[in-house]
Amino acid sequence: MTTAPGRGAGGGGAAAPAREPLPARLRWAAGDAATITRRYLLHLRGAPERAVMALALPLVFTLLFVYVLGSSMTVPDGGSYVDFLIPGMLAQMTVFGVAASASAVADDKDKGITDRFHSLPMSRIGVPLGQSLAEIVGGLLTLLVMAGCGLLVGWRPEVSAPRLTAAFALLVLARYAFGWLGMWLGLVLPSRSATDLIGMLTFPLTMVSNVFVPTEGLPTVLRLVAEWNPVSAVVSAVRQLFGHPPAAAGGSGWPQAHPVAAALAWSLLLLAVFAPLAVAAFRRPKH
Repeated sequence: MTTAPGRGAGGGGAAAPAREPLPARLRWAAGDAATITRRYLLHLRGAPERAVMALALPLVFTLLFVYVLGSSMTVPDGGSYVDFLIPGMLAQMTVFGVAASASAVADDKDKGITDRFHSLPMSRIGVPLGQSLAEIVGGLLTLLVMAGCGLLVGWRPEVSAPRLTAAFALLVLARYAFGWLGMWLGLVLPSRSATDLIGMLTFPLTMVSNVFVPTEGLPTVLRLVAEWNPVSAVVSAVRQLFGHPPAAAGGSGWPQAHPVAAALAWSLLLLAVFAPLAVAAFRRPKH
C-alpha cells in the first residue's frame, strides 16, 4: 500500500495527518485508491466463475426478453421492440452495480480485510474510492457485453459517434453512482448474507420502470412511481441518445420530457448522498 511520509507500519492505521499539506494527502489517497483498484481487478481474474456469470447474464437476459417477452410486445411508435429493449437492459446493468458493490465490500468486511485496512497507514478515502473505480471497470465490461448481445439480436443505434459516446458515458456515470449506494449498504448491513437480498430487491426497481414496457399503460400510482424512478430516467436518456423517438420511452412526466437532465440529476444526487455516507461508514471500524 502507498505509505505517506511519517506514516510507517506502526502508525496504528491513522489516516493522513491533518497537518500535512492537502496536495500530499491527495497524492496518498490517489496512490491507495490505485492499489485497491488493482487488488479488486486481480481478484476478478482469480475468480473465473464471477467473470463467466458477468458475461453469461447479459446474454441470457437478452435472449429471454427479446424472444419470449418481445414476441408479444408492441412499441407505442410502432418501432422495433429490440431497439426499445436493449437501451433499457443496458440501464438495468447499471442498477446491478448496487448488488455487486455491496457483495464485494461485505465480503471484505466478513473476512476481516476491512479491519486490516484500518490497521494500515492508509487513506480512509482511498480505500472506498479504489473499490468504486474497480467496480466501474467491471461494470463497463458488462455494458460492453450487453451491447454486443444487442448487436447479435439486431439492435442498431444509428447515431453519430459523439451521441453514442455520450450514451455510454451516462451509463457509466449511473453505474458509478449506484455503486456507491451498494458500497454503503455493504458497509452498514450486518453480514455478507444480508447483502444477498439486495440483488432480489433490484428487480422490482427495474420492473416498475420503463425498461421492459412503456409506462403509459400502467395504473396511475405505478405509472407515477415508474416515471420518477431513477432507472426510468436513465433508460429514457439513453434511448434518446441512441436515436429513438420520445414516444418510445412512454410516460409524460418531467423526467420523460427531460430525460438526460433527469438522469444526470439522479446520478449526481446518488453520488452526493452515498459517497460521503460510504466513506463515513468505512471510517468507523467494526467492533
